[in-house]
Amino acid sequence: MNNETTLEQLRLNWEAMKKGDGGHCPVCRRWGKIYPRGINSTMAKSLIWIASKNSDEWIDVPNTGPTWVLRSNQLPTLRWWDMVERNDSKASPENKHAGMWRATEFGRMFAQNKATAPDKVFTYNGDVVAKSIRFIPITDCFGVKFNYREVFDSFGNYQSKS
Repeated sequence: MNNETTLEQLRLNWEAMKKGDGGHCPVCRRWGKIYPRGINSTMAKSLIWIASKNSDEWIDVPNTGPTWVLRSNQLPTLRWWDMVERNDSKASPENKHAGMWRATEFGRMFAQNKATAPDKVFTYNGDVVAKSIRFIPITDCFGVKFNYREVFDSFGNYQSKS
């Protein structure tokens, strides 16, 4: 067995381990696992909130977002579906991010129930490595008794604290 075969076998084993229950890399000992992520109701509500804002402007989420959005910290995860984007051009050297976000066109369409999205993304090390082939509307992100129109209408009239 040569070094190429050994290295290829290590890569294959590592990929299988990450896709399964996870484990430590045999080379660097770093933990690795591919995680399935779905859109939960808090994420969907956060998307509806930000999508109801002016689509061309960046929203200063830390200073204008409602408390429930800030406490959940679920809005940034929507970037895995390309539903929100972050503007870091105003970040200071002391801060990693500026907190400026907006919904993408796709995010606005999904929030308005005019588009479907993969029901899951699969992440490794914070990056999307795969997407589900099953697509869902935003209404599937909520419980069976959820009334989408009521929530969308209430967020359309919501005034953020300024």
